[in-house]
Amino acid sequence: MKLIKNYFILFLSLSLFAACDFMDCDESDNYSLDQIKGNYNHVKQYVTNVYGYVTHDFLNTDGAMQDAATDDAIHVYEGSNIQRFVNGTWSPTYTIDDLYGYYYRGIYDANFYLENLCGLTFDEWKYNIDYADWMKAYVVHEDEVRYLRAYFYFELVKRYQNIPLITKTLTDNEANEVQPTSATEILNFIIAECTDVAKRLPLTYVKGFKSDEKGRATKAVALALKARATLYAASPLFNPSNDKNKWIIAAEAAAEIINDNTTLGCVLDGSFSNLFGAENYKSSENIWVRSIGVSNTFESGNFPMGVAGGGTSTCPTENLASAFEMVDGSLFDWNEEEMRKNPYANRDPRFYLTIVHNGMKWPKNVAIEVWEGGANALPLPNATVTGYYLRKYVNNNVSFESGQTPATLQHSWILFRYAEVLLNYAEAMVNAYGDINYTTPVCKMSALDAVNAVRGRNSVKMPVLPNTLSVEEFMKRLKNERRVELAFEGHRFWDLRRWKELDASKDIYAVKITKEGAAVHYEKVLLESRKIEDKLYFYPIANSELFKNGHLKQNTGW
Repeated sequence: MKLIKNYFILFLSLSLFAACDFMDCDESDNYSLDQIKGNYNHVKQYVTNVYGYVTHDFLNTDGAMQDAATDDAIHVYEGSNIQRFVNGTWSPTYTIDDLYGYYYRGIYDANFYLENLCGLTFDEWKYNIDYADWMKAYVVHEDEVRYLRAYFYFELVKRYQNIPLITKTLTDNEANEVQPTSATEILNFIIAECTDVAKRLPLTYVKGFKSDEKGRATKAVALALKARATLYAASPLFNPSNDKNKWIIAAEAAAEIINDNTTLGCVLDGSFSNLFGAENYKSSENIWVRSIGVSNTFESGNFPMGVAGGGTSTCPTENLASAFEMVDGSLFDWNEEEMRKNPYANRDPRFYLTIVHNGMKWPKNVAIEVWEGGANALPLPNATVTGYYLRKYVNNNVSFESGQTPATLQHSWILFRYAEVLLNYAEAMVNAYGDINYTTPVCKMSALDAVNAVRGRNSVKMPVLPNTLSVEEFMKRLKNERRVELAFEGHRFWDLRRWKELDASKDIYAVKITKEGAAVHYEKVLLESRKIEDKLYFYPIANSELFKNGHLKQNTGW
């Protein structure tokens, strides 16, 4: 199957091979190990199966996005499991987003490939017209699978901290006796694997390959994971002693991409909206995206109530709305009368591409009414309780109007993009050197310039941050920049944890909108306060896993 730029084709069964004992398969059980070894297409299909373990966050947690467990959003349906993140009812017996076994299945499949399916020659096919093309693609698969295994370990370590590091296939009994490895060692393994495979992974699959399958891991993809893993390794959650050398390593990892960004094909997209539409896989900024194919589920789950087909799910909070600056670079402030009178005028252009606000024409040409009693507001059942609806990733080319056949459009979840690399770099540089203008022969861009590059894309053009900011002031602005730039891309949940700043997500605010005649009044109100505990920095390991392996240690507080 031909893949279009940077997304995956997912086979019908994610466990196509994992469910089969390769030493005891017959024709009814997919393929035996010997059958796979003898046919390149079967080997390639196995690799595709390993890619299938990569997840996305389009309403992935019981109809919610993970941001609904942060201060950036809430989920309107009280029965959703996402509420357990915020009301304190999750536990080792009632886990949420529990991907422990899932990713270890992916790791098992990767290990199986590396042990059994490398170094093949497919001798029986040497005179096939496609043989040379097969072999060129085949030699890359080993590094693709090693990369994927490293990615799965990153997803595990950020959730569970100290986990087993398994690099070979194990029997059930062997797996249940394995000892956990420290998070530091896991992160070092990820970084080392990415460093090594990046030496051989191609820049693209366009030239020199028969099929343009760009959903596969490239050099830039491996370096992007390395940059993110080094940043996490340097962050307070994993670096409590604030070892500056870890920040230097993180800065230099991001610099590997920045210094060679043109060759790697990583360039900021001048149009912010290009990053999130049906063709976002074409953007040069999106380093790696995960396709879920064509659908309109995300639209039906996020169009406002009162709009045909709208069901509402993830609603941005006033916390996030207030984080977007004024277009002149000044901070939005509810205490300023002029801002309070019309809080949606003259804001950062990214605001309007992230959040649907009162009076905005969305999804078509009818203005949204979020004032109390309005067409899209309470007391309408399941209307937003924050005063906002979600815009980012939601495609308004979909329509559920009566008499029309709803369009189904491509949706591709961003896993890595170049703007994140720049922001990772800025954070690492300022923590490493304590100077927002500092550069080195390796790190040739200052932290300040990296942030201003993101702010300065053509469709955004937010004013540059001044070079007179103190380190403390800069870090505050940088964290805010991550928040608004990367909103609803799966970062806020983890950023608050790695910074050890979960307290910042305690109080959740909404905007209360009332209308008297033609006059509209806006007021910031406290919606809820969440209980924050230190144990929340890592997930609980499910009791079922602890029961199977007595060497595992439950995370503190659970």
